[in-house]
Amino acid sequence: MKIFRRLLSYLEPYRIFLIVSLGAATISTLVALGPPYLVKLLIDQVLIQKNLPLLNYIILGLIALYLLHSGLTTLRIIYVNKVQQGLIFDLRNEVHHHLQRLSLSYFEKRQSGRITSRVINDVETLQAIVSSGAVIFTIALVTLLGSLIILMRLNLKLTLLAMIPMPAITFLVVMFSKKAHRRYRQMRRRLADINAILQENILGIQVTKSFRREKLREEKFIHKGEGYYQANMSVIRIWSVFFPLIMFASALGTVIVLYYGGREVIAGNLSIGGLVAFVSYLGLFYAPINQLNEVNNIFQHGRAAGERIFEVVDTIPEKEKKKAIIPPSFLKGKVEFDKVSFTYEKGKKQKEVLHQVSFTANPGDLIAFVGASGSGKSTIVSLLPRFYEINSGSIRIDGYNVKDFKLGYLRENIGMVLQEPFLFDGTVIQNILFGRPGASKEEVVKAAKIANAHNFIRQLPEDYETEVGERGVKLSVGEKQRITIARVMLKNPPILILDEATSSVDSEAEILIQEALEYLMKGKTSFVIAHRLSTIRNATRILVVLEGKIVEEGTHQELLEKESVYSHFYQMQFKENGKIIAI
Repeated sequence: MKIFRRLLSYLEPYRIFLIVSLGAATISTLVALGPPYLVKLLIDQVLIQKNLPLLNYIILGLIALYLLHSGLTTLRIIYVNKVQQGLIFDLRNEVHHHLQRLSLSYFEKRQSGRITSRVINDVETLQAIVSSGAVIFTIALVTLLGSLIILMRLNLKLTLLAMIPMPAITFLVVMFSKKAHRRYRQMRRRLADINAILQENILGIQVTKSFRREKLREEKFIHKGEGYYQANMSVIRIWSVFFPLIMFASALGTVIVLYYGGREVIAGNLSIGGLVAFVSYLGLFYAPINQLNEVNNIFQHGRAAGERIFEVVDTIPEKEKKKAIIPPSFLKGKVEFDKVSFTYEKGKKQKEVLHQVSFTANPGDLIAFVGASGSGKSTIVSLLPRFYEINSGSIRIDGYNVKDFKLGYLRENIGMVLQEPFLFDGTVIQNILFGRPGASKEEVVKAAKIANAHNFIRQLPEDYETEVGERGVKLSVGEKQRITIARVMLKNPPILILDEATSSVDSEAEILIQEALEYLMKGKTSFVIAHRLSTIRNATRILVVLEGKIVEEGTHQELLEKESVYSHFYQMQFKENGKIIAI
């Protein structure tokens, strides 16, 4: 019941719609119980007393009741689906909003497909409690309580008469199918759009967080959600018209049966009991029982889905002090690690990956990290923008503990160029503007020129407006990397993190990227994770990381002049006539 109580809070904005839809369901069900009473009058006052003029009035009364029932059904369908689509829209946006604020460790512990399923499928299932469960329960309960008798005796002649509306019903079904099919396909495409951007946002969460562009991605997600919302409402509008018409056409069969069956009774060709058995309360008793079973099934599915959805919403987001500081001036970029230790949590097991790491980087320094894979290099630089929380020690920027900064301010002052460049589905200029959305076209072009990206961009089919495809699939790795460099160039932060930015490109692309990086790093405090040692010869200081500890530090020349781990790495890379061997 806790899940259902929480769900009620989301229904508050749609309370009036829900009241109208349940009211329409209740009244339409009561209206549906009216015809059996008119049948009773038909038997008692028309058939027995042979009052033929009254028959016409009863038939008109039945038609009026069925028309009223159809109108109320239309009203119920429209308003219950307003609640349904609004609830889906709000729940999905809240779950996505919360996901954008969870730590990286949350995503590392879960498969992205499962997260996607919670946002898409589970939200759809949960809302069915309201849109289907509550309405079906109301109709079933009212119908069950109002049903007084079940009599069913079939008559072949009346059955054939009941088939008269079938051509009209068939025509309506075919017309509905033709009109709805295109809208259903559109709806599925819009749902696929949501899945695609959600998957992209999850895969690119580190890029989004490093540039502090959660709001930008949320806006794009909401935009796709609005498209899906409108596609759904388009289908619903068609359904709300054709379904009541089909119901009305079906009801006319009952009217025809009553009219001709009544004449047959008056003529003495059909018993009163036979007519009553055919028309009154046909299915009105057994249908509610099946409907209540369906409601139970919906509620059980909704409960399981709700638990999965609220597990995401209840997950504690990234920690941030309520009274975080913002320094009065821009950061200069002095970075200090003081006895920093860090442990990854993997289920019940914990593994310390950094132990008592200490170093200082002055403004404008180029600090290079060297070490074998898994030694802790990437972990060190990931702690600076607080993608993870340290276990002990402290990290300071310009004398301020990073925990005292607002997360947005901290990450706005740090730029990252990762080993695997990530581009969002969109144009070249949109991806560069991710670094600073308010920048002008001239500033974008300038950044692209500095990143050695302008020339190849000009050769693309639509210049800066060329679509790069999902994750930049239409571009080479080197081209994508230069766009990400332009993105950071546009952001222009005082601190840079370069995580093996040239390790996945060919020699020609590496030269262009290295030139761009050297320009980018001018005057900035830069941290480089080195894959190729030739790229860090001019580093202010090289830190050698081994099993989570800094075991050596010095300049390139200083470390080569002594027997060291660094010199061993260097010799490995440049032995065999200078052939580079990856560490």
